[in-house]
Amino acid sequence: MIVRTLKSASTAALFRTTASREVVSRGDQMGHAVFDTQFAEGATDTLSRDVFGEFPAQAHYCLSGTGVATIGGRTVQLGPDVLVVARASVPFGVRANEDLRLCSVLGGSGAEEELPGEPLVRRVADTLGTPRDVFWGNGQSRRLLVKSDGFGFALCQTLGNQDTDSPLQYRNHFESCYYVQGSGKYVWESGSHPIDTNGAGATAFIMNRNDAHRMVVDDPSICISVFSPAIEGHESHDFSAGSSSSY
Repeated sequence: MIVRTLKSASTAALFRTTASREVVSRGDQMGHAVFDTQFAEGATDTLSRDVFGEFPAQAHYCLSGTGVATIGGRTVQLGPDVLVVARASVPFGVRANEDLRLCSVLGGSGAEEELPGEPLVRRVADTLGTPRDVFWGNGQSRRLLVKSDGFGFALCQTLGNQDTDSPLQYRNHFESCYYVQGSGKYVWESGSHPIDTNGAGATAFIMNRNDAHRMVVDDPSICISVFSPAIEGHESHDFSAGSSSSY
């Protein structure tokens, strides 16, 4: 288990002029990297072209604020809970109408040419009440990006219900959970760490050893969950066995 807060994360040149924080790094060997970038009102910027390395895909999830994204010549209105996904080679630019915060993911594996050619835009609102809106065991998981979408990794908005304790383990995927709201703690065999979304800004829990852990939620939580390789999208947990639930 690796734990990294937004406040402690290293800066990274994901965009040309606006500094990002690298909350999940390539060195964590998760099959993806995760960044948090905060743009000031009126800022315009473009994604650097030399950041992808081995990753053939990009995804950008709006955490807060509004703005406009350009992705491969297409214009997308950004607002909270909007996701934009594309091949790595597709140019991505952003203009912030107000202070804007993006969670960006570089991920996937294999040849970029095998990924979908058209950018994907999906909103949390599009998933509500559909098969992508899954009760995962102690809250809802909005499966914004899954295996059938074809980009090689999955991204979900995961809600944790108040006053819950969930024993979990992902044996077939590497998962990073980036908490942007709520409080509680993660507990695993060799330690524990609070879910801190106030003083530390946000907290990433990185299960780099497929760690068995307990997700203990005090106040309702929101995290961005990234899975490599991608989950199917229908999975949920069963806690009746009394041991860590896995898929």
